[in-house]
Amino acid sequence: MKTLFKSLLAAFIITSSTTLLFGQKGIDDGSKFGHGEDSIRCLTNLSLYREYVKQGNFAPAIAPWQIVYSECPKVSKYVFIDGVKLVTEAIDKETDAANKALLLDSLMNIYDKRVKYYGQLGYVLGRKGIDYNKYSVNTPENLKIAYDYLKKSLEIERIQSGAQELFTFMQVSKDLFAAKVIEGNQVVADYAFISDLIDQNLKKPKSDPNMPKAKEGVDQIFETSGAASCTDLVPFYTQKFKDTPEDKEFLKKSTALLSATKCNNADIYYKMLFKLNTLEPNADQAYELASLNREKDNVDEASRFYKQAIDLQEDKVIKARYYIEWGDLTRKAGNYPLARTYALSAIENDPASGVPYMLLGHIYTAASKSCSDDEFEQKSVYWAAVDKFAKAKAVDASLTDQSNQAIEAYKPYFPDNETIFFYGLKEGDSYTIKCWINEVTTVRSR
Repeated sequence: MKTLFKSLLAAFIITSSTTLLFGQKGIDDGSKFGHGEDSIRCLTNLSLYREYVKQGNFAPAIAPWQIVYSECPKVSKYVFIDGVKLVTEAIDKETDAANKALLLDSLMNIYDKRVKYYGQLGYVLGRKGIDYNKYSVNTPENLKIAYDYLKKSLEIERIQSGAQELFTFMQVSKDLFAAKVIEGNQVVADYAFISDLIDQNLKKPKSDPNMPKAKEGVDQIFETSGAASCTDLVPFYTQKFKDTPEDKEFLKKSTALLSATKCNNADIYYKMLFKLNTLEPNADQAYELASLNREKDNVDEASRFYKQAIDLQEDKVIKARYYIEWGDLTRKAGNYPLARTYALSAIENDPASGVPYMLLGHIYTAASKSCSDDEFEQKSVYWAAVDKFAKAKAVDASLTDQSNQAIEAYKPYFPDNETIFFYGLKEGDSYTIKCWINEVTTVRSR
C-alpha cells in the first residue's frame, strides 16, 4: 500500500522534471513515439506496463507507465485510461488522508493532461467529476467542485452524456441542497435538465443500456431530496405537461411526486391525472379523481369516477370502501334512496364490515323528515336508524363505541309513550316504515 503510493508519488515528481533532462522525446517534438532510441524506449515501456495492467499487477506497472506518460503521452489514449486505474487503485488502498489528497491531485492532473492531448473535454470532465466526488473529502466546497465539473460535462455532451454522469450529478445536486449550498429551485432545475437528457437518450436508436436504471435512480433521488416544493414543481410540470401531454411514464412519475409532496390540490395535478386516466384507466386513478371531486363537492364528476373505479376494481373489500364513500357523498347531496343502494352494495361486497350499516343509519336519520309529513312517521325512521347502528357493532365489534354513541344520540328522537299509544301501538310491536325505506322495525319510546 505504502509502496504503491510512494511509487506513484515518485512517478509524478519525475514527470514534472523529465522534460528538462531529455530533448527528443514525443512530448517535446509533438510526435507519438519520439525519435531513435527514445521511440524504442517509449514502445518498450508501453508494451511492458500494459501487460502488467492487463494482469491486474499494478505495482510493477507504475515505473514503465511513468516513462510513457512523461515522455510520449501521445502514443496511446490508454496511457491516461490506465493511469486512472493505477491512481484510483492506490487511493482505494491508501489509509492516510494526506496521501489520499496527493493522489487525488495526481488523478485530476491525469484527466487534465488527457484533455490537452486528446480533447474530449465534455467526456473527461464527466469522469473527473465522478472521481472527484468519489475520492475527495465530503465537504460542501468539494461537492461544489464536483458539481461544476459534472454540470459543464453535461452541458457539453448533452444527449451523449453517460448514465453514471447523469446519476452522479443528480446525487451531488441533492447533497448540495442538503448542505444548504444551493436552493430547492436549483435542484428542480437540475432534475428538469437531467430528465430531458435522459428522455432524449432513451429515444436514440442505440440508447445506453444503463439509461433506464439511471432514470429510475435520478427520479428516486429527486423524490427523496426534500427540495421539491409546490412552488417549484407546479410551473415545472405545467411546462413539461404542455410539451409531452401523451407521455404515460412521465404522467405516472409526475403525479406520484406531486401527490407525495402534497401538491395534489394543484390544477396541474388534476389535469395530468385526468389525462393519465384517459390514456391508461385504472381503479386507483379513477378513485383519486373521485376523491378530488368529492372534496370540491362536484357530485356529478365524483360519481362518474366512483363508478369507473368500482368497475375497474377487482378487490371486493376495496370496492366496498368505494361504495361507502360514494354513498356518503350521495347522502350529503340529498339523494337518500340512491345512497342506500350504494350502502347495500358495500355490504354485498364486504359482509364482514359494519361501516355500511353505520352509513345506512346516518342515511335514515338524514332522510327522516323527507319520508312523510306526519311527525310520528318521521320519528319512526329513527327506530330503523338505530337498528342499523346496532347491526354495525354486531357485525364489527371495533365499531361498538361509535355505534353506541350514535344510538344514544338518536334515541331522544323516538316518539314518547303517549304518541305511541295515540297511534294504537305499544313498545315491542312490529312496525313497517313507509316510503322508500319500507323496513320492518320495533316500536320503542324515548
